[in-house]
Amino acid sequence: MLAFFIEPKHRLVAFFIAIALAISGLVYGFSTGAFQRNNREALRAEREAAKVTDAR
Repeated sequence: MLAFFIEPKHRLVAFFIAIALAISGLVYGFSTGAFQRNNREALRAEREAAKVTDAR
């Protein structure tokens, strides 16, 4: 729908910018753990890992 407002010569550039933003968002999300399921096991394992690193 945004293509209706962009000049034809800029549509390909805008498409690649949108793809780059989407990929960078996915990379950021995976690196920060934003896509992890919020379950008890994962939270418990994360707490235990934090305790181990704090003890060192």
